[in-house]
Amino acid sequence: MREFFEKTFGPAELSVVDAVFKAWLAESGITKEMPEAELAARAVINLFREGHDTHESLTAAAAMHRGLADLKAHCPFQRGSTSIAIQASRT
Repeated sequence: MREFFEKTFGPAELSVVDAVFKAWLAESGITKEMPEAELAARAVINLFREGHDTHESLTAAAAMHRGLADLKAHCPFQRGSTSIAIQASRT
């Protein structure tokens, strides 16, 4: 549990979190200005702290996260129901 709270975020870690978060936003149709974006950001950060600290691992964990799926499902502007594409967040 201690590692969870002491996880450090340098430029490389922030880049991974940011890329996965932006890909999730793009896929879900949720914008950064919407309240759901803050909840999604917290979920992605928590997944990273739980040990999903590579782009691939964090993307997979975000795709399987029930809370993120629920946010996406309830978004009135949802563009699609596919899972997060790894290649989309690498561009």
